Amino acid sequence: MITAPQIEAYIASLIPARSPLLTRMEEEAHAEHIPIIQLPSAQLMRFLVMQHQPKSILEIGTAIGYSTIWLAEAAPAARIVTMEIDQERISRARQNFAEAGVTERIELLDQDATTGLPESYRFDCLFIDAAKGQYRTFLDLYVPHLNPGGLVISDNVLFRGQVADPESATPRQRPMVEKIDGFNRYLAAHPQLDTTFIPIGDGLAVSVLRT
Repeated sequence: MITAPQIEAYIASLIPARSPLLTRMEEEAHAEHIPIIQLPSAQLMRFLVMQHQPKSILEIGTAIGYSTIWLAEAAPAARIVTMEIDQERISRARQNFAEAGVTERIELLDQDATTGLPESYRFDCLFIDAAKGQYRTFLDLYVPHLNPGGLVISDNVLFRGQVADPESATPRQRPMVEKIDGFNRYLAAHPQLDTTFIPIGDGLAVSVLRT
């Protein structure tokens, strides 16, 4: 938590009820410790995507498809490419996409996101929410696939607030904290991107590719 628990709970209480499918997925993720985007961050992502209305979206990290469905609902004209390597989660994501009625708009790639995509893939929006130690690799690989004015949303960039207070991290956590801090500084200074950092959920970075 990077905000006071009562603030987080208050914000969550103002978010409209989700579909039964998304609500069930939230419960499953909580019970099974599956990492999904936090609810306040999902709502902000939805708002940003609704305003931007991308026609093509790349998501790095599908898990069970929770954020994919948020993206699909926010941009009903968009085609979404999403990447995942966990076979059990891929299977569950496909089932959830079918239940949400968005299967035809989603291309779920069973591949390591660090391997890149053919040059022919172009996107208006990039959502990064996978292995945090690889965020810079993902950014370098996929910004070249963004169309001018493209939107980049990176989740978990404040990592429980520990990027601002590394001494609060355990020795085991410290290398990850350093990697995320390095990514944030790289992103903030990126010559092609204008970026803002938002202390909501576990921290969101929102960037726009300069035209």
